[in-house]
Amino acid sequence: MTQTPPAVPEFESYEEELEWRFGKIAESIKTLAERSQQTEAFLKRGADMIQYKIPGHTEYSNLRQIFDDLYSRINTLEEKLNRD
Repeated sequence: MTQTPPAVPEFESYEEELEWRFGKIAESIKTLAERSQQTEAFLKRGADMIQYKIPGHTEYSNLRQIFDDLYSRINTLEEKLNRD
């Protein structure tokens, strides 16, 4: 979803325009900081928050289990390739 930027108003002086622009920059920085904090809070919850059902499995797995399964499968394939 793309937001259209707000129109730049007419200003009586260059200083007034700078003040408005710096205000917009400050708002943007605050918004980015808030979003960054929300993302960090989500990631601090850890690998248990992200679940995925591995095809062929009956239960959901967290990220640690998923990576363990992937590395196990990769190692099995590498071992088979090295034997041939």
